[in-house]
Amino acid sequence: MLNILVIDDDESVLDSISLMLMSVGFKITKANNGKDGIRKFNEFSFDAVITDLVMPLGNGNEVARHIRNAGKSIPVIGVTGTPEDIDLTHFDKVLKKPFSFKELIEYLKMLESN
Repeated sequence: MLNILVIDDDESVLDSISLMLMSVGFKITKANNGKDGIRKFNEFSFDAVITDLVMPLGNGNEVARHIRNAGKSIPVIGVTGTPEDIDLTHFDKVLKKPFSFKELIEYLKMLESN
């Protein structure tokens, strides 16, 4: 079971992603902005991070850059309605909103089996 940090400032999106992933057995920690996501990343251990791009108090690019600069080689998945603004060098996968939960779950299950 993967332990996943999900970061999104839209509460309905955050809850939807979290509930869907918990329903298939993943452990979820939620954060509603980049600053809180970075704090939780620093405090706990995660197997993957899913982050929105456009958020207050630290955007997804800043979150992903922080994770990479921390020397952690965990997968970072960006979810965004503005994929042209994403810094692809820091993300392992990018999903454009609205995205397929099936695609996200398949990707995470592939990570889990590796």
